[in-house]
Amino acid sequence: MKPSDGAFVNVIVDQPGRGLSRAFSYLPPSSAPDRVQVGSYVLVPFGPRRMPGFVVGFSAEAPPVQARRIIGLLVDEPLFTERQLGQAQWLAEEYQCSLGDALRCYLPPGSTRNVRRRVLLTAAVDPAAVLAEIGRRAPAQRAVLEALRAAGGELSLEALTDALGAEPASALRALSERGVVEVRRELAPPSASIKTRRVAELAVPPETAAAAAELRSSTAPRQTELLSALAAASGPVPAAELNAGALAALQRDGLVTVREEALRRAPQEEGLGEEATEARTPTLEQAEALAAVAETVDAGGGEVLVHGVTGSGKTEVYLQAIAHVRGRGRSAIVLVPEISLTPQLLGRFRARFGDELALLHSAIGAGERFDEWWRVRNGEARIVVGARSAVFAPAPDLGLLIIDEEHERAYKQDRPPRYDARTVAAERCRREGAVLLLGSATPSVETYHRFRAGDAGRRLAELPRRIDDRPLPTVELVDMREETRRGRTGTFSERLTQALGDCLLAETQAILFLNRRGFSTFVMCRECGFSLRCPDCAVSLTYHFGSKRMLCHHCDHAEPVPDLCPSCEGLEIGFHGLGTERVADQVERHFPEARVVRMDRDTTGTKGAHGDLLRQFASGRANVLVGTQMIAKGLDLPNVTLVGVLNADVGLNRPDFRAAEHTFQLLAQVAGRAGRAGKPGRVIVQTYNPENYAIRWASEHDYVSFYHEELARRREVRGSPYPPFGFLLALHLSDADEEAGAERAMHLGHRLREAAAVEALDITIGGPAPAPLSKLRGRFRWLTVLRGPDRARLRDLAVRAIEARPKSEQSGVYLDVDPVDMM
Repeated sequence: MKPSDGAFVNVIVDQPGRGLSRAFSYLPPSSAPDRVQVGSYVLVPFGPRRMPGFVVGFSAEAPPVQARRIIGLLVDEPLFTERQLGQAQWLAEEYQCSLGDALRCYLPPGSTRNVRRRVLLTAAVDPAAVLAEIGRRAPAQRAVLEALRAAGGELSLEALTDALGAEPASALRALSERGVVEVRRELAPPSASIKTRRVAELAVPPETAAAAAELRSSTAPRQTELLSALAAASGPVPAAELNAGALAALQRDGLVTVREEALRRAPQEEGLGEEATEARTPTLEQAEALAAVAETVDAGGGEVLVHGVTGSGKTEVYLQAIAHVRGRGRSAIVLVPEISLTPQLLGRFRARFGDELALLHSAIGAGERFDEWWRVRNGEARIVVGARSAVFAPAPDLGLLIIDEEHERAYKQDRPPRYDARTVAAERCRREGAVLLLGSATPSVETYHRFRAGDAGRRLAELPRRIDDRPLPTVELVDMREETRRGRTGTFSERLTQALGDCLLAETQAILFLNRRGFSTFVMCRECGFSLRCPDCAVSLTYHFGSKRMLCHHCDHAEPVPDLCPSCEGLEIGFHGLGTERVADQVERHFPEARVVRMDRDTTGTKGAHGDLLRQFASGRANVLVGTQMIAKGLDLPNVTLVGVLNADVGLNRPDFRAAEHTFQLLAQVAGRAGRAGKPGRVIVQTYNPENYAIRWASEHDYVSFYHEELARRREVRGSPYPPFGFLLALHLSDADEEAGAERAMHLGHRLREAAAVEALDITIGGPAPAPLSKLRGRFRWLTVLRGPDRARLRDLAVRAIEARPKSEQSGVYLDVDPVDMM
């Protein structure tokens, strides 16, 4: 959509700190008004300042105040389409964020709000003819043309200014009006600069170069060699590979052009072994799942859930489903939890689809993400693999959107806009006529309930067996209460110690899982009970042996380990609890033959570390892998025969109605890492609650029984039911002043209950109460939870309660629609 005569342009001012959703009306710019369209990034007067903004539409109705004029376009190409604008408007309404915040989801990752300008020679006019025409009467224009010709026809305005000593504004304007040069504007890339190299190529036809080479054969043999090399090359040759003196001479003679060439920053991912490039013959269940996808694609869109046990071949279903939609000329997006973006998974996709694949996730550099996004936008890559934010990737003609491990909480964003990628994906597929393909061995209770209901447009495909009918690993529960009664209080039970020794003796591999990083989980004084806590967060500090410091895992506060108790000055202050760092240390002490590699956020924080550690384990250089939940999924390692879960109870008693579900999912996923090839697998789970239904059903690999018991428990709660029978909304409030924050929270809670009673709404309100994590980064936190059968009514009630308070009392308050973390 473009402005018509007399139309006003509606602009959302791009001011991240303000979160503006209201569009302001402006007159089109005086220069090139027809180039303004929905998605244009423009510069507008805003109060006394000049601000960038997004064009979101046009109106024939004059605003109530005198409209000011748009100063001009900042970027030549629109940053988003009308379809994406519609999705952003839905996102802003659904998750109660500003439209500006929603629109930024569709911008290139890592892009700044800065604009860069590039100057290019056009193909319409011969610059040599212009140089001959202007002679010496326009030295500034001549300097611009000569600089551009020497650089191969293109320079950034900054580089051109540096070359000439001043910005040639008048010369550029004159050359632009004559059609000789073009000045393009675009969003600047991330702070990582564009990676370039100098390349050389012939500036004359090959026959001319051959004649010049022959003339120089006796007097300048190096120039002859260089001309011959360029003539034989299939493209530009890096200047670093050529003789510098000969290259300079040939450039002066106009025979060779030297220019800067932008290099694509391709993400470096490597598989863990040889990956199949050809599609495998599907099993009967895989074929049925693929048929469901193909039929849904042909029907114009819908949803398919592939519920398959670990090792059942869900990835192969994804690969062949992508091939199906690519055969119809459509694009595909694959979302994977960040922790599952392993080199192994990426290697499989790369082996099957090659350079048609683009990667969008935080493990690659900002510059790489920026370049990959533009490859997708330009249609060079039609398959995207990435984490949560890749749901917004500008894939043209989307045909398939896959969400692997759909149960993962990582798909919910914890900062504005607080979207759930699964919900956004479903809405995007509905709008674009694409298929949403969900996959998991342990789907979320809400998702499985929707698909078992048999609604139109939803298909459920089951993969109940592993490939080649390999057996699922045997799972043994070790009651740690019995271990304690027998006087065994160490990290490893007798059974796990014996199993780990047998595994190492057999020269197979083991995975030890503990969902806590660090060496010890806290430091406590045995004399007075004092524990070292973060001054800004309501949590204990964790000791890290490598750095010899106490760290907060929420705000990164750090301090040294005290020699004396800070409270009573006693000497009995020591380490308690268990973390992955300590587990790795104990394995190395007890099993000298063990070669241990540890994977947690501390060891994988640097670029490429995740893949390096996995390759070390996959190659056999390490035989024991100790880690947190990042090792619980996405790994298919044939030599792993033992998985040990050191404490299955971590997280079981969290103040979260999904605590049992998360425990079941984590145990089932980590157990699935064992016995994935021809060697039988064994899983030993240490627990103080072996009778708990989540642990019991996970040990039996029985998702359906767990699902039915969990549903029954959720039905039993008082008031409005929990999902999947209703909806949740969390209202968070934080304040640096504890007393003032408590008073504000109580006022909000009173307003919510009053409105719900007056309107007779079927809504249950819990709180306000101090959040389980009651202080974070220096701010005290309160939580109010609303439950009801209608998401829109929950959202409307909360918004009205917030807006009824003075503006000064609305700071530090936010809504979380469909929350997944109640901390």
